[in-house]
Amino acid sequence: MKKLLTISLMLFCFMSADEFFEPKTTIGGYGEMHYDMEANGGDGKLDFHRFIIYYKHQFSPKWSMMSEVEIEHNMIYTNNNDDDGDGVLDADADSGGGYLAMEQAHLDYWNGTWGWQGGVILVPAGVTNEYHEPPTFMSVERPEYNKNIIPTTWFDNGFAFYGAMGDFNWKVALTGDLNGDAVGAGIRSARMKGVGSKTSSWVKTIQGSWTGMEGLKVGGSVTMNDAPKSDGTSVGVNLTEFNATYSANNMYARMENGSISYTDNGSIESSSGYYLDLGYDIASLVGCGDDSNLYLWTRMSAYNKDDIGDDTEISLFGVTYKPLNNVSFKLEMGTKDDADVMRMGIGYMF
Repeated sequence: MKKLLTISLMLFCFMSADEFFEPKTTIGGYGEMHYDMEANGGDGKLDFHRFIIYYKHQFSPKWSMMSEVEIEHNMIYTNNNDDDGDGVLDADADSGGGYLAMEQAHLDYWNGTWGWQGGVILVPAGVTNEYHEPPTFMSVERPEYNKNIIPTTWFDNGFAFYGAMGDFNWKVALTGDLNGDAVGAGIRSARMKGVGSKTSSWVKTIQGSWTGMEGLKVGGSVTMNDAPKSDGTSVGVNLTEFNATYSANNMYARMENGSISYTDNGSIESSSGYYLDLGYDIASLVGCGDDSNLYLWTRMSAYNKDDIGDDTEISLFGVTYKPLNNVSFKLEMGTKDDADVMRMGIGYMF
């Protein structure tokens, strides 16, 4: 009888686990400072590029909320112009000043097999747009490919469904439309960031990845949108990308390749690019300690924003030291076309 009672109580506790879950709130974030020694005609530029605070609340084992607020370039201020003549200085984040944005703020449901998100979400295209914390990539700045082909950070209001089937993971996202009047300059210029974005077509992204080999993740995505224009027409946007990351046995490799086609009144234009990182962790060879990493790495990259004329070609060599997994010190040098590149950076995440 006692055994039966014990088993019954254990079963009841297991089935009622959510009722005994204690909600909790956690705080995280990341930040990075860059020193570009070749900027400003060689005089250099020191910039605390990003400071991000992350809040997450776990309501239950299945339900949570997460948010991410970002400040760029130290401060937010207004410019010295009164463009609309109302006697008030106009806020202008593009005038060289700071930038403040709510880059994520969504509810999340996950039952161990499939999940749902709703709110401000990241578009699941490429690696760096979803995983852009400084210690997760080798270079000082995010890869330039991710600025001109798949912009980071690309976010908008919307919904996503995701899940896992063994070693295969999938995600389908619906977010607000791109700005068809600006998309000719690239997706980066056409992001609405949730401010007045429309849903006449929705930005539709289908993503998949495979992790069936230790240290390897292979993935890709397709993103489609008929971006509305102010004249009532639209620009068809189709983005296809493929990516792979390998990190094991002291070796590191990452590749992203993407292409975009824009169809406007029967005219088709395109953008494309790639980058390839190869690195090796020599920390154990030089006695840096068990918890640290010291990567020597190189990058080959090329992109073309309109696939006309010569590609922009970038070649870098760098050293990335991580005394802890979430802290990084970086040095890189190389060339972008005919210009020299030399940068240093520090980054962290928690």
